[in-house]
Amino acid sequence: MRRIHGMFCLLALAAPALAAAGNAECTNWQSAHPEWIWCDDFESDSSLETNYFDVDRQGGRFGVVNTTAFGGTSSLRGNYQTGVSEAGSLGLSFGKTVVAPKRNTSENFEDVYWRVYMKTSSNWIGNPIKMSRATIFVASNWSQAAIGHVWEDSENGSSLGVDPASGVSGSQVVTTKYNDFDHLTWLGKKNATTPVYGTSYRDKWVCVEARMKLNTPGGSDGEMSLWIDNKLEAQSSNLNFRGSYTTYGINALLLENYVNAGAPQNQQRYFDNFIVSRSRIGCQGSGPVPNPPTDVKAQ
Repeated sequence: MRRIHGMFCLLALAAPALAAAGNAECTNWQSAHPEWIWCDDFESDSSLETNYFDVDRQGGRFGVVNTTAFGGTSSLRGNYQTGVSEAGSLGLSFGKTVVAPKRNTSENFEDVYWRVYMKTSSNWIGNPIKMSRATIFVASNWSQAAIGHVWEDSENGSSLGVDPASGVSGSQVVTTKYNDFDHLTWLGKKNATTPVYGTSYRDKWVCVEARMKLNTPGGSDGEMSLWIDNKLEAQSSNLNFRGSYTTYGINALLLENYVNAGAPQNQQRYFDNFIVSRSRIGCQGSGPVPNPPTDVKAQ
């Protein structure tokens, strides 16, 4: 089994106005939200291997549990152990792809939003480093044309950040494997500010949404954005994710629980209400969220 993690690894400051528990969102989602690509309330543990690829259960430490939930009755838990780096992961496949094709397989996605609710346990300490990433798989060996990382910030240690990267030179993919850091071009990391891993956020659900928008072939108008509880906190713009490469678009999303140096103690992190969409999703109960403008240029 191939492992989903890297050598490194979605968001409002001050006293947190945190998300309140909501309902299951994924009942009849295909008809209620035709703009959505995927929706999972994580109500069924047995369906993980059916819905996702490369599910790393870590001997039972990663899976659906009914001890807490944002919506419905269950959520997805990663159970960290002291000194152990991995606490489980899974991959969602969509679009045209050579890696575990499952849904929308004739479509190339160039602009993808994903949202998940996240909660840490009441004893939480430290930054779990990895959380999520969108990517373009171009071959069965998992080589990548571009990656949109959502992982640790590089400043205060208790928040998140976006870290976009390209694996293309001109029109050619130059990576030869998964996480081929030697051949990636890093496009500009941006940090969020909300201390989602701080003590004030323990045992509280946070709404995390990210966007990865590919550049026009040959241009530098790509974007990666991060919202915390509907507030835009980090954005990296004018990006050249893919050069002029167009064979595949964004075709996988990973949820992960990898700590480079190992977990500092036994603790848990939970995910729930996971949605992937062609347009802004927003937090449950916030109402329709407009797409950001597309004609704005940085000055």
